[in-house]
Amino acid sequence: MIIVEEILLIIGFLMLPYGIYEIIRSEADKVVKITLISISLVLFLIETIIVLIQ
Repeated sequence: MIIVEEILLIIGFLMLPYGIYEIIRSEADKVVKITLISISLVLFLIETIIVLIQ
């Protein structure tokens, strides 16, 4: 695994809870919040899988 990918994965792992917190705290509709949280989690999982496969 390339060191840059590892650093970006760690930064993403640390920032994910804050991003989810900001989405929950926003004044958007419940459906929009669920959609954004789902997209964030799926993208993070894809990033993690890609980094671990290489």
